[in-house]
Amino acid sequence: MEQTKSSDSQKFNSLISRYEKLGLNISQALSLLLEENDIPFLSINYRVKKHDSFMEKIKRKDYENPFEEVEDICGIRIICYYQSDIEKIKAIISKEFNTLNNESKEASLDFDQFGYRSSHFIIKIKDDWLTTPNYRGLQDLKAELQVRTVLMHAWAEIEHKLAYKTKTQIPEEYKRKFSRISAKLEEADEQFEEIKNKIESKKAELIKSAKKSNQFNYENFNLDTLQAFLDYAFPERDKSIKETAILFNEMLEQNLTFKELVEGFEKYKNVLKEIEKEISEEFNKKRRTNRVINWFQTGIARCVLDIVNKEYFKNRNDIPEYNIIIEKYRSTK
Repeated sequence: MEQTKSSDSQKFNSLISRYEKLGLNISQALSLLLEENDIPFLSINYRVKKHDSFMEKIKRKDYENPFEEVEDICGIRIICYYQSDIEKIKAIISKEFNTLNNESKEASLDFDQFGYRSSHFIIKIKDDWLTTPNYRGLQDLKAELQVRTVLMHAWAEIEHKLAYKTKTQIPEEYKRKFSRISAKLEEADEQFEEIKNKIESKKAELIKSAKKSNQFNYENFNLDTLQAFLDYAFPERDKSIKETAILFNEMLEQNLTFKELVEGFEKYKNVLKEIEKEISEEFNKKRRTNRVINWFQTGIARCVLDIVNKEYFKNRNDIPEYNIIIEKYRSTK
């Protein structure tokens, strides 16, 4: 028995670097995959089980083949924002990895257990990934992958901090309070999902109405209506809600109206690409480069505001090549 323990211990130590490599590379791949699919997430983290924890587990479980039976030596956790994104992430995992097990903890939970309503996978790297340098030598290793929302994670972390592993461990005087907190968190998760859906539905309605009337309604100015307008006016351009928030605050601080932006776009929409092209040419001529100007949604929106609002243009500190072109269009507006 002691010889077996020593052998398991030595093997674990020899595999640590490979499990670290597995966790790091899968985490990085998942980050790219979620970004490519426009799925927002709070974090993607991994951890490799400590030597003592591994040895304690195989002793407690009396495993005969621990490196096959212990499936969470490498653990990876994705924390996303919305319940609906969990299903999207699960679909990506099933497509991109070999899934040995796929389990939702929800079905086995009591009514007052919320935190562990997460999805668990046991995964391996697909064969075609193993040809790349990052994944060589990882073909036999498994990883446990969990997917949770932020609120699911918060509940699980607090439960873990309180050291309650099962419902029977919770003192009777606290059980009712735990049930109420669990219900509130679950309701909050559902309400956040509802709010997100309503926001997206309202944006879609605004865009649909604008396309039908060829005029965007600028009566209500908030972050959502601004993003809806940018999606309507510049659907092919890269977007970032963080950049939209910066532009929104900028417009408020400088007393720029939504009407100015919307009507400015309608007036200059047919020449915006030409402006972009002229700025590229002017920039390259002066600086002897081959740079191609290709603004994000907020960049092209600022270009419109520069043309239609003199004070905004004066307060901006842009490159001379840009100012020359914008001044030309300002003088002919």
